[in-house]
Amino acid sequence: MLARAVSGGQPLSLLLWPALGVAFAFGWRWGRFWTLPAALGALAYGLIVFDSPAPAVATAIGTALGAVASIEALRRFNAWNPAEYRLQPVLRFLAVALLIASPIFAVMLGLGGVFHAIAPSDHALHVLLGTWLAGALGTVLVAPAGLAVIDEPSAPASEVRASHVRLDLAAFGLSGLVAIAHLALSSLGLQPYANMVLFLFFPIVVWSAVRCDEHSSAVTLLLSALPLLAARAYQSPGHILPSESVFESTVMVLCAVIVAQILQALASDRRGALDRIAQQARQDMTTGLLNDRGMLAEFSERLAAPGRPNLGLIGVTLTNFDAINDLCGPLAAMQLEQSAAALLLRQPGTQFAARLSSGRYAIVIESQTVAQVRNVARDVYAHLAGQMFAAEHGHLRLQVCVGGLLIDHQAQINSEDCMSSMADALAIAASVRDPQLFVEPLSQSMIDSRRSLQNKVEHLREAIREMRLELYAQPVIDPEAPEGFASYEVLTRLRDRDGSLLQPPEFLTLAVQSQMSVTFDRAVIKCAFEWLANHPSALARTHKCSINLSGATMSDGAIADYIRQQRTLCGIPAERIVFEITESEAIRNPSAASRLLDDLKSQGFGIALDDFGTGLATFEYLKRFPLDYVKIDGSFIRNLTNNPIDEEIVMSTVRVAARMNLRTVAEHVHNETVHTRLRELGVKYLQGDLFGRALPIHDIFDKLDALQDARTAALAAQPVPAVPVAHLS
Repeated sequence: MLARAVSGGQPLSLLLWPALGVAFAFGWRWGRFWTLPAALGALAYGLIVFDSPAPAVATAIGTALGAVASIEALRRFNAWNPAEYRLQPVLRFLAVALLIASPIFAVMLGLGGVFHAIAPSDHALHVLLGTWLAGALGTVLVAPAGLAVIDEPSAPASEVRASHVRLDLAAFGLSGLVAIAHLALSSLGLQPYANMVLFLFFPIVVWSAVRCDEHSSAVTLLLSALPLLAARAYQSPGHILPSESVFESTVMVLCAVIVAQILQALASDRRGALDRIAQQARQDMTTGLLNDRGMLAEFSERLAAPGRPNLGLIGVTLTNFDAINDLCGPLAAMQLEQSAAALLLRQPGTQFAARLSSGRYAIVIESQTVAQVRNVARDVYAHLAGQMFAAEHGHLRLQVCVGGLLIDHQAQINSEDCMSSMADALAIAASVRDPQLFVEPLSQSMIDSRRSLQNKVEHLREAIREMRLELYAQPVIDPEAPEGFASYEVLTRLRDRDGSLLQPPEFLTLAVQSQMSVTFDRAVIKCAFEWLANHPSALARTHKCSINLSGATMSDGAIADYIRQQRTLCGIPAERIVFEITESEAIRNPSAASRLLDDLKSQGFGIALDDFGTGLATFEYLKRFPLDYVKIDGSFIRNLTNNPIDEEIVMSTVRVAARMNLRTVAEHVHNETVHTRLRELGVKYLQGDLFGRALPIHDIFDKLDALQDARTAALAAQPVPAVPVAHLS
């Protein structure tokens, strides 16, 4: 009935043979036996149309045989060379439909005498091409649409249609308008224009194909093509054989359908590739868990979901994972990570889990109480901690740190805040003894505190970027400084957004925590050099200007070149600048410190070892580094007159420094008693509130006369005899 409706109401002049497509769809989905229902339908149609049973039987056999042969060929080809993308199956289907299914159908109809029943023998070729075209169009149109409907045999048809088949109403409506326009122009005698209108079917189906999925595109193509075929066929009613113009229109529709199916496959492959890229961007390939980006995205969605429950966030760190990877091999490390991932996914209430980096994981569970989060965290810790791994020279015991939070459903928080709070919980867990486990509720005060810290970090970053640095300086009593010259240490303050001045304790620790020490030190160097260059009179009266370098800056391989560049740009004499490094940081990375100091020394800068004595170092570091000054930490100076141990440390430092021709500087000299004892010990380089507090750097030169008087008074003491060796021992 569909074939007759599309073919202008004529039972024999068919433009579309749907039975072949139905047979292919049923046989492909459920097996070759299921081609028989379509074949029986073709037999019934033939018995009604033809006068003898032979053509009817030939129609049924051609339908079944064409479908079975094409299905078998396609299965063998797929088994020999499986397709990786959707384009290959589409091309193979089109090939078997055009070259196997429809030719077999046409030949069987010819052998069964159908051609003689339709038309005289001189039209045999015409009928052969027509049957081939009808079979091909029926297969490429009906088979994909049928498979779209029966794509999920285990689901009810209504669910399949709802989840897979969505008719593109826009394309269907536009195709209907094309059919109506074609009929209207034909009725007005404008046949050339009517034929031209049919070509609008091409952009319509192409537009639909690239927008829809394969199921929706298949159904839309079928329902959009039928009105056009019918409209063209009804232009030549009463003819047993379709006219050449009808054939041309049918070929045009067939070509449009083939192009649309190929473009839909290309679009589907592109969408699939983008989906795989998106999945790889969110998923860790080693464990199958989410990665850090996927974790943040998924967690953000859960936190923003309306009516979300209380959530537990648990972080797991394998603290000696790098040692296991180095000593036991990458295979053992990979197996450990995979087993840890499986353990996290097995936990009750698990929503999702992520591998943040090597040996670091996070899991989000649905939990109502802190006790439930703690139970899961304790179970994870018990399964992981203490596992033994065989190494070449013994065994390694796995060390684990677990921190957890309970996030209330009413808490106004984002995923970044949660991850930062989890890091804090892990840090607390790492600071306690076995078990290294810490779980707490995430209170609003903690959230506010974290956000306040983030705001401070952003303020610091903004202040450095905008160079809102205020240079201060504290004078240093330097006996080598000529009269009228000043030696001082550069200190910094930050100007906040509201104009208030931030003191060093408010931002130096924050700069270290936020890993901005290098940026901050570079800004200070640039600001100090530019200030001296812009104030040539101050530069002319500067004997020594000391600038501090942090531990992170000492590990920066480019800092020496940066200092050289800034000195050259500003024209600063290197011999007037002293760079101070902290002893504890130098000991932490002595090789990097040694390389940096050698480079700075070669440029002509002075070098001071600051806070000496706090790093519990041996005096061997005084020999290792090319130093000019040793600055004794203020913790040994404050109680110098009351603590014999502090006095012994200062005496030893002075003696060793004198033997190595190093100048000894005492920091935090706050009263005259300490000053007198330092003079007795032979310390002449002094710094502290007794001689002058930190002032804006320009005030140092404004008060240079007063500082000169303080220097003169400090150096007025009589020379002190050398400290006996027996006393030092």
